[in-house]
Amino acid sequence: LLKEPRHAVISRKDADSEEIYKVLKLIPDSDLFSSAAFGGKDLMFSDAATELIELPKITDSFLYLREDYHEAMHALKAGNPPAPDGKIEWCTISHAEQQKCDSLQIPRMECRRASSVDECIQKIMRKEADAIAVDGGQV
Repeated sequence: LLKEPRHAVISRKDADSEEIYKVLKLIPDSDLFSSAAFGGKDLMFSDAATELIELPKITDSFLYLREDYHEAMHALKAGNPPAPDGKIEWCTISHAEQQKCDSLQIPRMECRRASSVDECIQKIMRKEADAIAVDGGQV
C-alpha cells in the first residue's frame, strides 16, 4: 500500500472538473507528462505519469487523500465563484513549469506563476487560479 496518495489535480469546488479533464485530455500524453524539453523534472505533472484518470464523482478529496489531508483540502472547497469566461487558470511553481504550461497553447487555459505549492493554494483560495497538479505529499 502507498504511504501517500498518488498525484492529483486539484481544482476549485465549483470549477467544472469534467471540463478541466477534457481540456487536459486534448494534450498528447507525450507533451503533458514530459519535462525534458524544459530542462526540468516533474513539471506540472510527474514525468513517470502515463495517463490521466477521471475519478468517479462519488470519490471526493476525503476518500482520495485520506483523513490526514482533508483539512487542507477543505479550504479549497470553500464556495469560490466560477472561473471568468470559462478559462482555466493553471498555477505553476517554477520557471520551467511555466514555460511548459505556456508551450501547451491551450486556448481556454492560462498559466499563472507562483513561488510554491502553498502560494498556488492561496491563489486558488483567492480566486486568482483554478487548479494545480500536486504530489499527494505536497498537500
